[in-house]
Amino acid sequence: MSVLHDPVVTLDGVKIENVSLSSVDLLVSIRVENQNPVGATLESCPFSVSYDYAGKHEVIANGETGGAKIPGNSVTVIPARVTSNNAALPGAIAELVLGGKIDIGIDGMAKVKFLLITKEIPFTRTVPVTRKDVVDMLTGQKKD
Repeated sequence: MSVLHDPVVTLDGVKIENVSLSSVDLLVSIRVENQNPVGATLESCPFSVSYDYAGKHEVIANGETGGAKIPGNSVTVIPARVTSNNAALPGAIAELVLGGKIDIGIDGMAKVKFLLITKEIPFTRTVPVTRKDVVDMLTGQKKD
């Protein structure tokens, strides 16, 4: 008798694609792992991008992956582009310039339909972004 497992949803990565004084473009990749022989459907996956500054949790962007089919016994990585252009952005840029690093947090809730059941699977991860990462991206040194 086989035991079925819930799909596992995690953040695969965050890449800075463009930086200006008024906005930051990010590519957020969500990873859905389905260890079961039957497929699943990612119905939606809204997420927020934030950083902590002076004890405050500042959201700088919100995004959504949209839906996707997740075949059985597979890993699917779903990209989602987001642009931040809100009032919290200058603080994040200042923190990066002055401190040399900021920690970007991604928090989301994937809605996955598996067999006849829809489950909401939360995920969260923090990734560091350094001043060097941004400089390398702006000068074309970082190609990944």
